[in-house]
Amino acid sequence: MDVKGLVGFLYAHQSKFWSWGPHNFVDIKGRGLRFNVQGHHHTGHVYLFVNGADLFDIYLTSSHGTIKETINDVYLDDLFDTLDKKIEWIDIYED
Repeated sequence: MDVKGLVGFLYAHQSKFWSWGPHNFVDIKGRGLRFNVQGHHHTGHVYLFVNGADLFDIYLTSSHGTIKETINDVYLDDLFDTLDKKIEWIDIYED
């Protein structure tokens, strides 16, 4: 997994990305990415891994590591919007 490239992809979404309060980015041995968020819907860790089908698996956990939600088989094209809807987005926001 190209962790630096993935972080760059997230940063490219600018204000939406920063609304999550992302911090503490950790490369998990080149196999995944973990970072903390403080969003409207989710506060805690976000884990991103690429699975055997070359799609993303997302794990939303508490700050102590308790898994709150797992989302499997997310395409790169859908990754940011999927994360945004689970972390921050509410109906009054405009797309």
